[in-house]
Amino acid sequence: MQTLQELDVNYMSGTDNPWIPFTPLSDQVFLKYWKVDPVRGEIVVSMKMPAGLELPPHYHTGIVIAHTVKGAWRYKENNWVSREGDTVYEVAGSSHTPQTVEDSEIFFVLIGELLFLDEEKKLLWQENHKTMIERYTAYFAANGIEPRDVTSWDA
Repeated sequence: MQTLQELDVNYMSGTDNPWIPFTPLSDQVFLKYWKVDPVRGEIVVSMKMPAGLELPPHYHTGIVIAHTVKGAWRYKENNWVSREGDTVYEVAGSSHTPQTVEDSEIFFVLIGELLFLDEEKKLLWQENHKTMIERYTAYFAANGIEPRDVTSWDA
């Protein structure tokens, strides 16, 4: 059993953590998974997107915190642009369409699901802790790499 001291800090190397394509939604967007908590539905992930990209609209079932590491992006429905060093807090039940102004890297903490919708508001893709773990393990298996357990504090 781990002690509180052992759970206090969980270091993860960025160079040892690969960028994984956000398939099947986009092969131009890449994700770097830090932690995926299946019990709370909490996901900590970085996202890298090229300039001029627009993803389908999505609906949040939980909160999302987005910190812009580099570049510039926005939501089509809003009048702000998030630039390097900016943070966006999104409430549960919000819906928007991501667009990149520049090549961007964003660090996200999200709880729940992202429901990607088409123009008729029909579900295109349901993104949650399960789909993220499946994508993560499939990528590592396809590339012959031993995955880190992103669901555990041991890794």
